[in-house]
Amino acid sequence: MTLLHLLEYTENEWSTENLLKCFQSKESLDDLHTHLLGMGNAKFWIENILTDRRKLPTQNNFINSDSLRRQLGPLIWDEDMRQFNDPENVMDLFDGLRSSGNFKHSFYENLTTPEFKQKKEHHGLSFQNNFSYDVVFSLDNLVKGLGLNKKEPREINQGKVEEKLGIYTRSDWEKRDFFKNWIIFNARYQKLQVIYGIKAEHLRMLIGGEKTMEKITDLVQQNARAHIINAFSMMNADGSEPRSVDFHSFRGAFTPEFYPRRFALKDSLYEQRLDLLAYLLVHALGRYSGCSPPVKYCEISVGCGDLSRPWIFDVLTTFSHNTEHVTDFQTRLKNFPWLQKNQIRQDMRYRFLAGFKREIPPIIDNYSADEAVVFLFELPHYAIYAMFREFSLSDNGDPTIIFKQQVEDLQKMKKESQDIKGFYHWVVGLDLCGDELGHPYCPFIAHEFIKFVQEIRREKRTKNFGIRIHAGENVPFVRPELPGYRLFVAHMYILFRCIHFLKMKLGKNIRVGHGVAFDKLLSIENYKYRKSSILVAEMKRYAKSVFSDIPFEVNITSNLYLLGDAVRNAVQEEPLSHLRAVNVKILLSTDNDGIWPIDKCDSLEESSDSAQHSVDHPAPQFVNHSAHYSLAAEYCDAIKSHFISTKIQLDTMIDDSKKYRFCNRSESASTCDGIKRDYFPADVIVHPNVLDMLFKKELSPIVESYHFLKYYENIYKTQDFPTTNNNINYRKYYYEVAMRILMACFYLRRSLSYQDFEKEYEKLSKTHQNCKTDYKDLFSEKGCIKVYTACKHVYLTLMNDAQDEGANLKVSIDDRDYLFCSEIPNERKTAPYLLSTIETFIRECPKPATIFSFISNIDDDSQEMKTTLDTINRKIEEKPEIKIFIHTNTKKDMVYPSIKNRNIIINATPEQRTDAEEEEIECVLLYAVCPHGSVATCALNFIAKHIHKESFSIEQ
Repeated sequence: MTLLHLLEYTENEWSTENLLKCFQSKESLDDLHTHLLGMGNAKFWIENILTDRRKLPTQNNFINSDSLRRQLGPLIWDEDMRQFNDPENVMDLFDGLRSSGNFKHSFYENLTTPEFKQKKEHHGLSFQNNFSYDVVFSLDNLVKGLGLNKKEPREINQGKVEEKLGIYTRSDWEKRDFFKNWIIFNARYQKLQVIYGIKAEHLRMLIGGEKTMEKITDLVQQNARAHIINAFSMMNADGSEPRSVDFHSFRGAFTPEFYPRRFALKDSLYEQRLDLLAYLLVHALGRYSGCSPPVKYCEISVGCGDLSRPWIFDVLTTFSHNTEHVTDFQTRLKNFPWLQKNQIRQDMRYRFLAGFKREIPPIIDNYSADEAVVFLFELPHYAIYAMFREFSLSDNGDPTIIFKQQVEDLQKMKKESQDIKGFYHWVVGLDLCGDELGHPYCPFIAHEFIKFVQEIRREKRTKNFGIRIHAGENVPFVRPELPGYRLFVAHMYILFRCIHFLKMKLGKNIRVGHGVAFDKLLSIENYKYRKSSILVAEMKRYAKSVFSDIPFEVNITSNLYLLGDAVRNAVQEEPLSHLRAVNVKILLSTDNDGIWPIDKCDSLEESSDSAQHSVDHPAPQFVNHSAHYSLAAEYCDAIKSHFISTKIQLDTMIDDSKKYRFCNRSESASTCDGIKRDYFPADVIVHPNVLDMLFKKELSPIVESYHFLKYYENIYKTQDFPTTNNNINYRKYYYEVAMRILMACFYLRRSLSYQDFEKEYEKLSKTHQNCKTDYKDLFSEKGCIKVYTACKHVYLTLMNDAQDEGANLKVSIDDRDYLFCSEIPNERKTAPYLLSTIETFIRECPKPATIFSFISNIDDDSQEMKTTLDTINRKIEEKPEIKIFIHTNTKKDMVYPSIKNRNIIINATPEQRTDAEEEEIECVLLYAVCPHGSVATCALNFIAKHIHKESFSIEQ
């Protein structure tokens, strides 16, 4: 190592060390992104709960001890009194049920359901023989927790579970019923249930009892323990710390590796023992209190269903140091000596976000719930259309179509919250969570959610009630030079427009969880030949304004475990530099401090011991990292990896974490209620370069009657557009025509009058007195009618909303016809509808023609499809002047040997986009958002290119 390198190395060490010392001096941190059930590592769940007989006594312990049944017996909520029933009464109930089968107790009926009674009778169960005080882990949850396929038959899965737990190695495995039907009290749902599973007592025995992993010598028990460790935390298969190769099995596998696998066994525990849910919260708050600097404020995501249950809400709000807030569960803490408030700082505050799942039913019937990614891949334009349709419904206050379950959950929460004192003191926002893969849609854009947030901000004390959207996390990345790039772009575009819509409706107090895929998107050079290039160009142009005052909550450890190198942009020297370039506020959070344990950070001491130091640069005094766990460890790692490289970055990040709390922010959130309904959405997305030209015209003043200009002035603020030319001189009049086509589609979409269109068209044309001769007529009154009529044909034929119809349109130029046709979006398996359309057109066409057709998927195994293609092949041999292009969104590289005629081309030049004349498209300017988006987009861009020609005509 040269002296120069040595000095640079030493200076870097000093810089990092100084930042760490600065960090160590901070008074406190804030964690705005964490999930309660994701906290607590495997050691916590196994050694502190599962193998601790003090917390989980055996069934015999319960049966033989009245005091134990009083202390740890079921927590039954009294709806009338809004408190838990007296433990003595609860013990009497279950003692009576077990001894005499007396079902006449005053609140027994409230605990039963018809399903419970039927199952109990069907299996011949009795409380005396089958009721369990001990926690029972259901077979279903063990199947999930051990990473098995839940779709396989129960008996097969039970055999696999027993294999993993080593049951077959025991001499008593044939005599002992490890798995059986049990009656349990589900405290989460406050109902008696029959579940098939194994008691905690037996599971504890199978994994080595109270011994730690290091002290288990039996190989079978070691393996069983390793499997259970992996049911709580993402680890190596043997239960040790994950290796680099292990991350590859986690990444991109949110479902099932993260959820439900690492949550399932926790459900079994806390559903039967609410005190264990409280214990998890105490553990999490204790870690926050003990790290250095301490976390003094956090917002914890909990499912909206659980927060709506008053008994769970009572338990979760117990650990406030506010003496005025006393819950019923707090009066019972003496029964649970492991729930000690002294673990939590006096100045620690915590609040909750109500979590809503993002998954929705299939948008189109022929795609199953498991084919969400396939749908987005095959029909990206339809996915965008479905989201835009929701924007329109929301704008008009109409019921949602695709978010019905989320709205139902919201209504339940609203109803229950009315009877829960202090609900909106504790619940300060909403959280959209769940597997993002194939589900970029955001239910919060539904008017039911918008109205709810606006009402809470106006009527409650929580003026800054907010929303957090998990976005840009588990995103399917495809290289931009591949056709499948459209999947990544469509996913990100839907997220982007949802964030934009929410910002315009709600103003502030919006946060993005993760968001790292946006950095990837902004870092990629746009591929102009792709139709999706319009979407990328729009996102790049408006990212700065859309993301202003919307912080991104970044989780370093979470991203390492769940996100691939591509999405994380791992090769960047400066992480998230593209987000920072558009001034996105970056916050650090933990996400799930347990599923991926954030228990330590790597000390600098190891590397420094081997470093050489000069006289002028002595070895620095290193920070003690022993208290760097939880959020403190995330900051430490961020500093050492140069994610935080300056004091300003560190100070800003910590200050912003306080600024963007949803609780008690110094400034009130603004609520934007004034957006006119006809300003959302547009049916055609336009390349920003076209709008550059629009706003550079001398258009002032833009009066209210100019609907088109007012829309784009309102939605895309003029300050978002550059003052420079931006290289749009190429085919300038093509851009001008595209602008007018966009205007015509805008008017048609809103059923506005032709007279208003004509007046606004004239305003745009005033600057073209000296335009090229072949375009001059297009900017006249004659051209106005021509553009409007052409777009009307496209709008009525190709841009209709009907799913059960194909679409086709014929354009004529000189002596050639052009047919644009598309398949029924819902058709996937049989012979495409468009093939019969093509066959009919060939039979009736009297002159040369080009057919440009689109289908989302072509099934090369379908005999019906092969037969139809063969028929077309024969017919076209009789008319060699006809050329057919068939474009699909799948199997781009597949060839079809049976098609001998070179005038039938399937997926020509998949690497680039060509138009109906086989000319390479320099830049796609318009993107139609409708069920037949591909063919409509093609037709609109073709019309923009040729409508100025005298011979141009169009017919349905």
